[in-house]
Parts: sequence; structure tokens; C-alpha cells
Amino acid sequence: MSEEAINKELTAIQDDALKVAREVENYTRKLMVPIWEKRRGVIKKIPNFWAQAIGNSPIFSMDASDSDVEALENLTDFHVEYDESRPDYRKITATFSKNDVFKNETLTKEFIINDDGEDEILSKSTIDYHPGKAPNNKRKADDDDGPVFSFVEFFGNDDTAVGNLLSDDIFPGALEYFHGEEDDDEDADEIDLGSEDEDDEDEKPAPKKSKK
Repeated sequence: MSEEAINKELTAIQDDALKVAREVENYTRKLMVPIWEKRRGVIKKIPNFWAQAIGNSPIFSMDASDSDVEALENLTDFHVEYDESRPDYRKITATFSKNDVFKNETLTKEFIINDDGEDEILSKSTIDYHPGKAPNNKRKADDDDGPVFSFVEFFGNDDTAVGNLLSDDIFPGALEYFHGEEDDDEDADEIDLGSEDEDDEDEKPAPKKSKK
């Protein structure tokens, strides 16, 4: 058998493996939906759960803008909806308390994740920023720096990379992100609900801006 024929067979096997992996992922998601709904009710009792979970993720913790930090501090609910009949469909909804960044109570975005990389945006929010809070695209002074990822701006732009991370990584693994990778195993299952006597600084964990 020629090398070309062998490579062709291996490619076909790889395609079959990817197809099975997607089917397993879709089935797992179907089973997890009711568990995520139950989790949603419980974590609403935890102060600033989503601020800490999202803030601990790699791309949001490295260079968070002031607007992202403030928005995350006021994030009261974060949810992702899936569609069993359309496995590549995602709808992300973020709910906020009153804040000084924007006037919206909720921000949503619907999109389709395509295997060919050509993702499709179905709908996105129009963000009603407070005066002086709209992004000015000047956060990166160094031309060699990588792309800027913004939690807030994602809901109003044409990007889906952040959405893929939020819907397929951070949302399913929210508890792990909340605890953080550096926590000791013995303390990983313990959640601090805070107290009224704690300082505001402790009550609102948020991503730290990196020092330039």
C-alpha cells in the first residue's frame, strides 16, 4: 500500500474520531443542562461568584480593562443556552446590577460555531455606555502585543473567539475557575460566602490588571 493511500485511510479514521468526539460532547452537554440549572440557583447565593470565576480565566486575568473589572464586579448572573437540535448554537446572557459602565441590565449574544472556523453571529447587544466609558481601542500601546479580549465588548462586537471560551470552557468549568488552579485540593470544595463585616475589597474579587 502506498504512503498516499495510508495517509488517506488515516485521515478518514481521524474524521470518524472527530465525529464521535462531537457526538459524545453533545450528549454530555445534554445530560449536564439540568445540572447547570441546579448549579445556577446555588451559586446565586455566593457573592461575586462569576466575577471570580471569569476573572480567574487566563485571557481575562492578564489585561482586564477598568470597564471589564467594574462590569464583572456587578455581574449577578451568567448563563449559556444550548439547542439540542442545533449542537453548534450558543446563546450567552449576562445580567448586571446598576453600574457606571453601561445602562443595560442584560447583555446577550447568539452565535453558531462552525467546524470550518467561519462562525456565524445571529444576534448581539447594543451596549448603551455611560459617557466616557465606551472603548477607545487604545489599551494596547505596543504593536507587538497580542489581541485584546474584553468581556463587555464581546457582547457588542463581531468576535466569537471569546464566546467559544465562555460557552465551552468557562461556563461548564465554572466551579474549577472559581476556586482557581492554585488552590489546595483540601480547600477546593469549600466556598466562602463572605460576611457583612468584611471589607468591600474582599467582597468583590475581580481580575487584576497586569502591570505594563
